Amino acid sequence: MKNASRFLAIGLIGGLIAIILHIPAGFMIGAMVTVSISRLVCLNLDKAPRIYGEIGKILLGTFIGATFDRYVLVQLGSLLPPRAVAMLGLIAIGLALGWVLSTLIGLDAATALFSLTPGGLPEMTAVAQEVGADSRVVATLQFLRLFFS
Repeated sequence: MKNASRFLAIGLIGGLIAIILHIPAGFMIGAMVTVSISRLVCLNLDKAPRIYGEIGKILLGTFIGATFDRYVLVQLGSLLPPRAVAMLGLIAIGLALGWVLSTLIGLDAATALFSLTPGGLPEMTAVAQEVGADSRVVATLQFLRLFFS
């Protein structure tokens, strides 16, 4: 439990710093960077408890679900045809680039695909972890995509 408290404190500090610096997705990015650095320089920090990831997914799902209402559904209905074309195009590009990344660098297909698929960093990382992809690589490449775009 002591280790869990350290992770939360380090993540909170990193998140607050990122928010102050106006970094996109500041709490997540700041926490991810500071906890990663802490694990790299401090050998007595074990992995974070698995329950942290599960609680994070519940909170993320709750947050996203709470944004839906009738107005959003009406808007989605009118945007369905162009969004369907855009989604199919993004899926095709993601599959092609994922195959290239997998072939050239040797990443497994799932990691390569989720690393390049446009989407929210937390969502892509969570889904990647669920399907057995290397969520560390996915989170890092998604962070770079977000940071440099």
